[in-house]
Amino acid sequence: MKVKIIATDLDGTFLRDDHQFDRDRFQLQLDQMNRQGQHFVVASGNQLQHCIDVFAGIDGELTYVAENGGLVMDNHGQTLHESLIDLDLFRELLTFVATTPAMAGVQISVSGKQGAYVRPQDDNPLMRYFLSNLHVVDDLTTVNDHVYKVNFSWPDADANVHAAAINRHFDKRLRATVSGGNGLDVIPPHVHKAAGLAYLQAHWQVTPSETAAFGDNGNDLEMLREADYSYAMKNAIAPVKQVATYETPRDNNHDGVLAIIDGLLTDA
Repeated sequence: MKVKIIATDLDGTFLRDDHQFDRDRFQLQLDQMNRQGQHFVVASGNQLQHCIDVFAGIDGELTYVAENGGLVMDNHGQTLHESLIDLDLFRELLTFVATTPAMAGVQISVSGKQGAYVRPQDDNPLMRYFLSNLHVVDDLTTVNDHVYKVNFSWPDADANVHAAAINRHFDKRLRATVSGGNGLDVIPPHVHKAAGLAYLQAHWQVTPSETAAFGDNGNDLEMLREADYSYAMKNAIAPVKQVATYETPRDNNHDGVLAIIDGLLTDA
Protein backbone atom coordinates (compact mmCIF):
# COMPACT_ATOMS: atom_id res chain seq x y z
CA MET A 1 0.00 0.00 0.00
CA LYS A 2 1.38 3.39 -0.99
CA VAL A 3 2.00 5.75 1.93
CA LYS A 4 0.20 9.01 1.15
CA ILE A 5 0.82 10.92 4.43
CA ILE A 6 4.10 11.13 6.32
CA ALA A 7 3.61 12.92 9.64
CA THR A 8 6.35 13.67 12.11
CA ASP A 9 6.93 15.30 15.45
CA LEU A 10 9.81 17.81 15.55
CA ASP A 11 11.80 17.96 18.81
CA GLY A 12 13.45 14.66 19.67
CA THR A 13 12.14 13.14 16.43
CA PHE A 14 12.73 14.95 13.14
CA LEU A 15 15.18 17.48 14.59
CA ARG A 16 18.55 16.78 16.12
CA ASP A 17 19.18 18.01 19.65
CA ASP A 18 20.74 21.16 18.15
CA HIS A 19 17.33 21.84 16.49
CA GLN A 20 18.73 21.26 12.99
CA PHE A 21 18.21 18.65 10.25
CA ASP A 22 19.84 17.68 6.96
CA ARG A 23 18.14 20.28 4.82
CA ASP A 24 19.58 19.19 1.47
CA ARG A 25 18.57 15.58 2.02
CA PHE A 26 15.07 16.52 3.12
CA GLN A 27 14.60 18.91 0.17
CA LEU A 28 15.26 16.03 -2.22
CA GLN A 29 12.80 13.85 -0.30
CA LEU A 30 10.12 16.56 -0.29
CA ASP A 31 10.56 17.10 -4.03
CA GLN A 32 9.89 13.40 -4.56
CA MET A 33 6.91 13.39 -2.18
CA ASN A 34 5.37 16.33 -4.02
CA ARG A 35 5.90 14.66 -7.40
CA GLN A 36 4.28 11.45 -6.14
CA GLY A 37 1.28 13.19 -4.56
CA GLN A 38 2.35 12.41 -0.99
CA HIS A 39 1.77 14.84 1.87
CA PHE A 40 4.38 15.76 4.48
CA VAL A 41 2.81 16.84 7.78
CA VAL A 42 4.67 18.63 10.57
CA ALA A 43 2.89 17.58 13.77
CA SER A 44 4.19 19.46 16.77
CA GLY A 45 3.23 20.81 20.14
CA ASN A 46 5.04 23.98 19.17
CA GLN A 47 3.59 27.27 18.03
CA LEU A 48 2.68 27.39 14.34
CA GLN A 49 5.12 30.17 13.48
CA HIS A 50 7.99 28.27 15.10
CA CYS A 51 7.18 25.24 12.95
CA ILE A 52 7.16 27.42 9.84
CA ASP A 53 10.48 29.00 10.85
CA VAL A 54 12.10 25.55 11.25
CA PHE A 55 11.44 24.87 7.55
CA ALA A 56 12.39 28.33 6.27
CA GLY A 57 14.10 27.97 2.90
CA ILE A 58 12.56 24.57 2.17
CA ASP A 59 10.58 24.67 -1.07
CA GLY A 60 7.50 22.52 -1.47
CA GLU A 61 4.17 21.54 0.04
CA LEU A 62 4.20 21.31 3.83
CA THR A 63 1.15 21.03 6.07
CA TYR A 64 1.22 21.92 9.77
CA VAL A 65 -0.55 20.36 12.73
CA ALA A 66 0.63 22.78 15.41
CA GLU A 67 -0.21 23.45 19.06
CA ASN A 68 -0.60 19.68 19.67
CA GLY A 69 -3.41 19.55 17.15
CA GLY A 70 -5.12 22.81 18.06
CA LEU A 71 -4.31 24.42 14.72
CA VAL A 72 -4.10 22.85 11.25
CA MET A 73 -2.78 25.01 8.41
CA ASP A 74 -1.81 24.29 4.83
CA ASN A 75 1.23 25.48 2.91
CA HIS A 76 -0.66 28.53 1.64
CA GLY A 77 -1.43 29.90 5.08
CA GLN A 78 -5.07 28.76 5.08
CA THR A 79 -6.41 27.62 8.45
CA LEU A 80 -8.09 24.27 7.88
CA HIS A 81 -9.11 23.58 11.47
CA GLU A 82 -8.66 25.08 14.94
CA SER A 83 -9.70 24.35 18.53
CA LEU A 84 -9.62 26.96 21.29
CA ILE A 85 -9.58 27.08 25.08
CA ASP A 86 -12.48 29.05 26.51
CA LEU A 87 -11.09 32.21 28.12
CA ASP A 88 -12.91 31.70 31.43
CA LEU A 89 -11.49 28.19 31.61
CA PHE A 90 -8.06 29.54 30.68
CA ARG A 91 -8.16 31.96 33.62
CA GLU A 92 -9.37 29.21 35.95
CA LEU A 93 -6.37 27.12 34.87
CA LEU A 94 -3.92 29.92 35.63
CA THR A 95 -5.48 30.42 39.05
CA PHE A 96 -5.35 26.70 39.84
CA VAL A 97 -1.64 26.46 39.05
CA ALA A 98 -0.83 29.70 40.90
CA THR A 99 -2.62 28.53 44.06
CA THR A 100 -1.26 24.96 44.10
CA PRO A 101 1.84 24.97 46.35
CA ALA A 102 3.40 21.93 44.68
CA MET A 103 3.43 23.82 41.36
CA ALA A 104 5.45 26.79 42.62
CA GLY A 105 8.35 27.96 40.49
CA VAL A 106 6.53 27.34 37.23
CA GLN A 107 7.38 28.93 33.89
CA ILE A 108 4.32 29.70 31.76
CA SER A 109 3.76 30.47 28.09
CA VAL A 110 0.47 30.96 26.28
CA SER A 111 0.01 30.30 22.56
CA GLY A 112 -2.59 32.47 20.89
CA LYS A 113 -3.68 33.41 17.41
CA GLN A 114 -2.04 36.86 17.61
CA GLY A 115 1.18 35.55 19.13
CA ALA A 116 2.57 34.12 22.34
CA TYR A 117 2.43 35.54 25.86
CA VAL A 118 4.79 35.23 28.82
CA ARG A 119 5.35 36.99 32.12
CA PRO A 120 8.48 39.19 32.52
CA GLN A 121 10.16 36.56 34.75
CA ASP A 122 9.69 33.90 32.06
CA ASP A 123 11.12 35.93 29.17
CA ASN A 124 14.40 34.25 28.18
CA PRO A 125 16.32 33.23 25.02
CA LEU A 126 14.90 29.71 25.00
CA MET A 127 11.35 31.05 25.13
CA ARG A 128 12.15 33.42 22.28
CA TYR A 129 13.56 30.56 20.20
CA PHE A 130 10.34 28.56 20.45
CA LEU A 131 7.84 31.45 20.51
CA SER A 132 7.44 34.00 17.71
CA ASN A 133 5.65 37.34 18.04
CA LEU A 134 6.19 37.23 21.79
CA HIS A 135 4.24 39.57 24.06
CA VAL A 136 5.47 40.14 27.62
CA VAL A 137 2.58 40.89 29.99
CA ASP A 138 2.51 41.35 33.75
CA ASP A 139 -0.74 39.43 34.21
CA LEU A 140 -1.55 36.52 31.90
CA THR A 141 -5.19 36.55 32.98
CA THR A 142 -5.57 39.78 30.97
CA VAL A 143 -4.74 38.02 27.71
CA ASN A 144 -7.64 38.47 25.29
CA ASP A 145 -6.84 36.30 22.31
CA HIS A 146 -7.81 32.98 20.76
CA VAL A 147 -5.88 30.62 23.06
CA TYR A 148 -4.74 27.30 21.61
CA LYS A 149 -2.46 26.01 24.35
CA VAL A 150 -0.84 26.83 27.70
CA ASN A 151 2.60 25.41 28.46
CA PHE A 152 3.88 24.93 32.01
CA SER A 153 7.40 23.84 32.90
CA TRP A 154 9.35 23.37 36.09
CA PRO A 155 13.16 23.22 36.45
CA ASP A 156 13.14 20.37 38.98
CA ALA A 157 9.81 18.56 38.90
CA ASP A 158 8.14 15.59 37.31
CA ALA A 159 5.70 16.99 34.76
CA ASN A 160 3.74 13.72 34.82
CA VAL A 161 2.72 14.37 38.42
CA HIS A 162 1.51 17.89 37.64
CA ALA A 163 -0.27 16.73 34.48
CA ALA A 164 -2.17 14.15 36.52
CA ALA A 165 -3.18 16.81 39.06
CA ILE A 166 -4.46 19.15 36.34
CA ASN A 167 -6.38 16.35 34.64
CA ARG A 168 -8.01 15.33 37.94
CA HIS A 169 -9.04 18.89 38.77
CA PHE A 170 -10.41 19.81 35.35
CA ASP A 171 -11.99 16.38 34.75
CA LYS A 172 -12.21 16.35 30.94
CA ARG A 173 -12.78 20.10 30.65
CA LEU A 174 -9.09 20.47 29.76
CA ARG A 175 -6.33 17.96 29.07
CA ALA A 176 -2.70 18.11 30.19
CA THR A 177 -0.14 16.13 28.22
CA VAL A 178 3.59 15.88 28.90
CA SER A 179 5.50 17.55 26.08
CA GLY A 180 9.05 16.55 27.01
CA GLY A 181 11.52 17.23 29.77
CA ASN A 182 9.82 18.92 32.71
CA GLY A 183 7.10 20.55 30.66
CA LEU A 184 3.45 19.94 29.86
CA ASP A 185 0.86 21.39 27.52
CA VAL A 186 -2.74 22.08 28.46
CA ILE A 187 -5.17 21.96 25.55
CA PRO A 188 -8.89 21.39 24.95
CA PRO A 189 -9.90 17.85 25.96
CA HIS A 190 -10.61 16.59 22.45
CA VAL A 191 -7.41 18.03 20.98
CA HIS A 192 -4.25 16.08 20.23
CA LYS A 193 -2.02 15.56 17.23
CA ALA A 194 -4.17 12.61 16.17
CA ALA A 195 -7.23 14.86 15.87
CA GLY A 196 -5.34 17.12 13.48
CA LEU A 197 -4.01 14.14 11.55
CA ALA A 198 -7.48 12.55 11.37
CA TYR A 199 -8.86 15.81 9.98
CA LEU A 200 -6.23 15.75 7.22
CA GLN A 201 -6.87 12.06 6.50
CA ALA A 202 -10.55 12.88 5.94
CA HIS A 203 -9.68 16.05 3.99
CA TRP A 204 -7.39 14.14 1.61
CA GLN A 205 -9.34 10.84 1.74
CA VAL A 206 -6.37 8.93 3.12
CA THR A 207 -6.71 5.91 5.42
CA PRO A 208 -4.52 4.92 8.41
CA SER A 209 -3.14 2.12 6.23
CA GLU A 210 -1.77 4.84 3.93
CA THR A 211 -0.27 6.89 6.78
CA ALA A 212 3.15 6.90 8.43
CA ALA A 213 3.90 8.77 11.66
CA PHE A 214 6.97 9.35 13.81
CA GLY A 215 7.20 10.33 17.48
CA ASP A 216 9.23 10.12 20.65
CA ASN A 217 7.15 11.43 23.55
CA GLY A 218 3.80 11.25 25.31
CA ASN A 219 2.08 13.84 23.14
CA ASP A 220 2.71 11.61 20.09
CA LEU A 221 0.85 8.55 21.37
CA GLU A 222 -2.57 9.26 19.86
CA MET A 223 -1.04 10.23 16.51
CA LEU A 224 0.89 6.98 16.29
CA ARG A 225 -2.35 5.07 16.80
CA GLU A 226 -3.79 6.81 13.70
CA ALA A 227 -1.06 5.40 11.44
CA ASP A 228 -0.50 1.79 10.44
CA TYR A 229 3.11 2.71 9.73
CA SER A 230 3.86 4.10 13.18
CA TYR A 231 7.48 4.60 14.17
CA ALA A 232 8.88 5.19 17.63
CA MET A 233 12.26 6.84 17.60
CA LYS A 234 15.15 4.81 18.92
CA ASN A 235 15.41 7.49 21.62
CA ALA A 236 11.66 7.45 22.40
CA ILE A 237 10.21 6.88 25.85
CA ALA A 238 8.96 3.36 26.65
CA PRO A 239 5.20 4.03 26.25
CA VAL A 240 5.79 5.32 22.71
CA LYS A 241 7.75 2.19 21.80
CA GLN A 242 4.92 0.07 23.18
CA VAL A 243 2.31 1.80 21.00
CA ALA A 244 4.28 2.08 17.76
CA THR A 245 4.44 -0.75 15.23
CA TYR A 246 8.08 -0.08 14.40
CA GLU A 247 11.20 1.46 15.95
CA THR A 248 13.70 3.50 13.94
CA PRO A 249 17.18 1.94 13.84
CA ARG A 250 18.69 5.43 14.30
CA ASP A 251 17.89 8.11 16.86
CA ASN A 252 16.98 11.74 16.18
CA ASN A 253 20.64 12.81 16.20
CA HIS A 254 21.45 10.42 13.35
CA ASP A 255 18.68 11.22 10.84
CA GLY A 256 16.37 8.49 12.12
CA VAL A 257 13.29 9.90 10.38
CA LEU A 258 15.02 10.77 7.10
CA ALA A 259 16.44 7.25 6.85
CA ILE A 260 12.95 5.72 7.10
CA ILE A 261 11.49 8.26 4.66
CA ASP A 262 14.01 7.06 2.06
CA GLY A 263 12.48 3.60 2.37
CA LEU A 264 8.91 4.89 2.29
CA LEU A 265 9.62 6.80 -0.92
CA THR A 266 11.23 3.75 -2.51
CA ASP A 267 8.15 1.68 -1.66
CA ALA A 268 5.69 4.30 -2.93
